[in-house]
Amino acid sequence: MPHPSEHQMRWADGFIFVYSICDRDSFEASRRQVRRLRQARGTGPPAVLLGNKADLSHRRAVSSQEARLLALSARCGFLEVSAAENYQGALLAFHRLVGQARAASAAASRASALRGLVRSVSAVLGGRKRQWAQPWPREGSGTCS
Repeated sequence: MPHPSEHQMRWADGFIFVYSICDRDSFEASRRQVRRLRQARGTGPPAVLLGNKADLSHRRAVSSQEARLLALSARCGFLEVSAAENYQGALLAFHRLVGQARAASAAASRASALRGLVRSVSAVLGGRKRQWAQPWPREGSGTCS
């Protein structure tokens, strides 16, 4: 299973980690990739852990609970689907990820705009700082009535 490169981990807006519920090795590979991503990028970008082959639950090697715990600990979304029976589950995972990526991007844009506003206000107020830093006139100095 190919791993995301360092470059991909820096520029990607989101990840979907797919494993087979019938194959423990694929789940362990997804676990390593999820942890690697979180170590490299902290809380972002959004990610979804997607268990495939839900139609083969009689051959299950990875419990839903174990996968859900991994997703919770790594702050990932979680779904189990059967791509063979119904593509809509995989489509739902993709749409969730896109929604999370858009929300994260909007939040980053708002934060950037707020930082710009703070810089602008600081620049305006910084120019007047010298005026405000002067001491107030003392009583009886004749400058205030």
